[in-house]
Order: sequence, then C-alpha cells, then structure tokens
Amino acid sequence: MSEQMKTAGESLGQDIVSEDAESAVGEVAADQGVTAAGNAEAAAAGVDGAPEGEAADEPTEEELAAARELAEHNALADVFDDVRKQSADSHLVTPDRWAEIGLVPDHMTPDDFEMFVYEWLEDYLAEHEDEIEAERAAERAKAAAVRSATRAVGVPPKIPNRRLAQIEADNKAKAAEAADKAPEAVGDSVEVESAAGVDASTQSGNAAEAAESAAVAATPATSEPVPASSDNAGGNGQAAEDEQPAEDDRSPFAGLRIPEGYRLEQIEGEWVLVEDENAAPVRKEIKCNRIKALVGMHSYYLYDETLMTDNYARWAFLAAEDNPVVTFVECVREDSRVYPRPYAAECLKNPPFRMTDEQIEETWRTVRDSGNYPDIERTEASNGDVYYYSTKYLQPGFAASLAEFSSVERPASV
Repeated sequence: MSEQMKTAGESLGQDIVSEDAESAVGEVAADQGVTAAGNAEAAAAGVDGAPEGEAADEPTEEELAAARELAEHNALADVFDDVRKQSADSHLVTPDRWAEIGLVPDHMTPDDFEMFVYEWLEDYLAEHEDEIEAERAAERAKAAAVRSATRAVGVPPKIPNRRLAQIEADNKAKAAEAADKAPEAVGDSVEVESAAGVDASTQSGNAAEAAESAAVAATPATSEPVPASSDNAGGNGQAAEDEQPAEDDRSPFAGLRIPEGYRLEQIEGEWVLVEDENAAPVRKEIKCNRIKALVGMHSYYLYDETLMTDNYARWAFLAAEDNPVVTFVECVREDSRVYPRPYAAECLKNPPFRMTDEQIEETWRTVRDSGNYPDIERTEASNGDVYYYSTKYLQPGFAASLAEFSSVERPASV
C-alpha cells in the first residue's frame, strides 16, 4: 500500500488536500510500520508525554480499553479503504493481506482480527440493511432515468410551419421598432454623458477635498517615526520581510489543510507530509455500506459492489478458490442463460481466470466425463474457434450458428 507522498510543489497553493492525498498519507503510515494500535496504546501509556529519565505512569484499565477500541476502529477503517482500492483494480481482498500490509492491531493475532472484521461487518450490514437497500434503489432509479428516452437521440422536435412564420414576423417587427428608436436613443445618451461628466468632475473635487481634510485631522500633534515596511522606500524593508508570519495570505501554505496527525517537514529541500509523533490519535471514519463478503472453503473475500460487479466478483472468487470445474460450468451457463450465446473458450484466458489452452481442454474433459453436467456441450466455428453452451438455454443448431456468426461472419462484415 506504499506510495511516496507528493512533494510540496504539487500541494502548495491548493485550498484543500484532496481525498487521494489523504489516502496516500495513510499508505505512507502503513509502510512505515506505524499501526493505529501502536499509536493509541503509546498515547494511553503516556510514553510521549513523560519527561526523559522519568518513568511514565501506568495506564489504567479504562485507558487501555479505550486505546484498544480506537486501534480496532481505525484498523477497520483502513481495511475497508483498502478493499475499495483493490476493487477498483479488479482484485478481491482476503484476510491474509492485512497482516502483510500492517493493518492488524498490536493486541490482536491475525486470526483474531480476521474473525473480528467478518463478524463486525456482518452485524453492521444487518443493522443497516434498509438504508443500504434504499441506496441501491436510488442508484437503480437514477440509471433507469438516464437510459430512458422519449424520442430518437439527436433528432430535434418538429416545429409547425405556422409557428415558423409567426417567429419571422415577430422578429421583423422588433427590428423595425428598434430602428425607429435608434436616433432618439443616440440623442439621449449624449445628454446623459454630458451631465454625467459635469457631475463626476464636481464629485471628484469634493472627494479630494474631503480626503485632504481627513488626513490632516488624523495626523497626531507630536509626530512619531513610522515603522518601515517592504512597501516603504527605506533600508528596513528586508527586516520587515524577515518578520513576516509563516502562513499569511502570501505564504505558499496559506489555505493548505494538514490532515490530523501529520505535519509539514522540509526534507532535502522539499516539503513533505510526515506523521506527527506528538499528535493525539485520530478516530477515522468507517465506510463499509457497499462492502460485500463471499465465503469460500478456506477463507472469505471482500469487495465493494460499487467498484466491482457481482458477476465479476463471483468469477474472481471461483478462480481464487481454484475450482476450475465449477468456474467453467457457471460461466458457460451464465452466458447461455443471460445473453443468450455460447461461451468462447478464449474468455477463460482473460482475468480473473487466466487459464491456458491445456487447462481449458482438461477442464472440459473433466466436465464431460464426470456425468454431473449433462447440459454442457461443445461446438466449433469453421475457423476453429471453440465454444461451449448449455442445452438448458440453447439448442445445438442455434448455438452453432451463433458461434459461426461471432467468429467468422461478423468480423468479415466489419
């Protein structure tokens, strides 16, 4: 999960550190081996606050419990953030990953944390089931509204001829009326400009006199030297510039929001975000509404349904479980039922399956010889491309014609 933080040259002048930058901060913290548990328990024990050479006070049971609860909470937030990143890259997440990237709290074993995450997620999704389903329904309704169309896209509505004639007549009348009023408007504008010029000059003179009087009245009876600044002509301009605050409106860091628990530090001439060892532990936000779990024979797999489709997650799950027969049969039946069409053997070479020609042929023989899947059949196009289909959803002749069209006829017509 490591990714070196962007230098200050990219972040200076920004009003807000983006969400991606904050995620990158979390990745740096994980690579440095700093876990939420370590920070939380160190803070509870008073390690950072104890003067050098003095023993720190022993934390109370309440402080230890609070530190562990915060460590578990932040570990959950990091786990689900990582699930979203992996889903965006078309990868399922298994619990053994969390120990590898340092997300397991110090007071828990990897196995304990694995069960903790699964049970916590299961309870959360059950408690928020209605809220999550409402969110899904809103997304479906929005997608349906976008796809709906009452007429052909790009074809303007027909305008009756009588309406066009009326529009043309109105435009001509407006043009004639504007032409009649043009001379009067010119004369009026000349008079207005003349009057405005006299008025403006009078007001300008009055304003200058008033400003001079105010300046005289504001001058103190005993004059004192005025401090020099960078705007004044004098030798003290540089001194004033040196005393300028570090983060005023002219500072490149003005408006930059530093994430909690981090600070800016100059390293080798470049400003970077580093973890602030003295900062209090931050309670992160847990976002897991759309996280789903698939339970296998030896582990479970997590993904975000907004970033990975359920079908792809299912295929990736079967591939990860290393059950080529079930994977083969489900893919063939899925294509035959949904589209309907025969399933090309070439598809099994793509992610997430990545099967070789030999593995595909061996799996087909296993499926055929087992007798457990009598509906799965094989067909071949005239160019040699191999397809599989289910007789539950496709007739042999129709499947063969679709295979021929897909491999031979359609490419020839393009």
